Amino acid sequence: MAGAPPPYPPPYPPPQGDWRYARKAMREQMRAQRDVTRAQWKMYRDQQKYAARGYRGGSILGPIVLITIGVVFLLIHTGNINQASLFFWYGRWWPLILLAGGAILLAEWAFERTVHPDQPTYHRGRGGVVMLLMLLCLPGLLINISRDGGNGFGLMHGFSINGDNMDEFLGDRHESDQNLDQTFPVGSTLTVNNPRGEVVITGNSEDGQIHVAVHKQVYTRSDSDASAKAQQLSPTLSNSGDAFTLSVPTVDGARVDLNIRVPVTTASTITVDRGNITANSLKTPLIVTANHGDIELNAIAAAVTAHINNKGSNFSARSITGAVSLEGNCRDVDIADVNGPVTLNGDFFGKTHFEHINGAVRFHTSRTDFQLARLDGEVDLTHGELSADQLLGPVSLSTNNYNVTLERVSGDVSVTTSNGKVDLTGAPPLGNVTIQNRNGEVNVTVPEQSSFTVQAETREGDVDTDLPLSKSDDNNISRLTGTVGSGGSLIRINTTQNDISLKKGAIAPLMPPHFALPPITPAPPTPPVEPHIARPKTPRIPAPAPKP
Repeated sequence: MAGAPPPYPPPYPPPQGDWRYARKAMREQMRAQRDVTRAQWKMYRDQQKYAARGYRGGSILGPIVLITIGVVFLLIHTGNINQASLFFWYGRWWPLILLAGGAILLAEWAFERTVHPDQPTYHRGRGGVVMLLMLLCLPGLLINISRDGGNGFGLMHGFSINGDNMDEFLGDRHESDQNLDQTFPVGSTLTVNNPRGEVVITGNSEDGQIHVAVHKQVYTRSDSDASAKAQQLSPTLSNSGDAFTLSVPTVDGARVDLNIRVPVTTASTITVDRGNITANSLKTPLIVTANHGDIELNAIAAAVTAHINNKGSNFSARSITGAVSLEGNCRDVDIADVNGPVTLNGDFFGKTHFEHINGAVRFHTSRTDFQLARLDGEVDLTHGELSADQLLGPVSLSTNNYNVTLERVSGDVSVTTSNGKVDLTGAPPLGNVTIQNRNGEVNVTVPEQSSFTVQAETREGDVDTDLPLSKSDDNNISRLTGTVGSGGSLIRINTTQNDISLKKGAIAPLMPPHFALPPITPAPPTPPVEPHIARPKTPRIPAPAPKP
């Protein structure tokens, strides 16, 4: 620099040792290193993602679902599947979709672990498939709820979709009527087959004929289609000797209601697939079958056999002179005023009511077996409660998870139950009483002036009585033993984890069985007699007084 002309350059480059400039340069260098590191991590993640996509494939469940939906809609469009039946089936069996979907996903997972054990496991993208399954299950759940009128979850109260009213969604309703009349000899039998619609049969025809009032309902959006289906719906009445058959053809989107009047001595067999059955005033045996509908029977002077196969249907029988037999599944049962034995075999999901049964009662379900010789009062079975009064033994009850109340029971009694309370009141004459309970208290009241022997025992409970009996406690077991009066009847009680009570009370005996009085034919009224009216007398006019 000594040879350079002035002015001379500075000895250091700018900023000539400024510390602020050095700090700024260091920060820029650190930012550059940070950006490079981020870029490297992003590149690494992209490489991992692309590599994972190479190992991962879509689930086969999605294509299977789409193919199944397409096949179902094709079958509906070509008429090979009834739309109403499909919806009814779908509302009942929709959980199978979740089971099948879960099985396919589990099989895919097992296949991946078996075929590529040396490669990293990458999960398939199944979120969309699971969402599709949930959307497919939602309509089935709503249909299932609506079939019971929304009672399952308290939703859509009063709205119901089932196989009986599904046709109403297929178009407008078109109605037409038809009448059938034919000679019906005394002693003839009648068989009625109606696939969809109600049947009402009454024994009030007095002219030796059968009268059938036919009411047709067709649901469609075309008037011409409605007329054609109405023609197809015409029932046929044929006979082979004294055996008559009334048949209604099956037509999609249509139903037929039959109102039948027959002679009172007509033995009838009625079968309805979807619809209610009502029978009134018949004096010969009756057989009815309702697969999806209610059954109502009134004033039948003969044996009755009923089959019902729908948990949402109801059965009612009143004023029956003859045996009553019911088999199948239904909701509510109401049987009253029967002069004959009553037998029920099946499962009943609602309220069961018996009243005034002058005959043996046999009630059998998957949960309860109840038998008695005669019922002068009532029996009610609801969810968790079984109550009865005025029973004639021998009475036998085997059940569980019920609170049992038996009032005024005469004769032998045997009760076997668990997880519920037992209250028993005996009526004179007192028979043998056997109660086997578990996890429930037992309260027994016996008539005054009755004689019996007691053997009562409870584990982890107490015994209570107002009778001169012996009490003992040993190793958490309380016993009540002894004899009252001259002995005679045996009262045996056993329970666990609860108390036993045995007391006396003023209990009236059962009344003698009552029978229906014969009908009284009123005498014809006496014709009116024309009353005799006396002719009024002509008043006398007094003679005028003589003139003075």
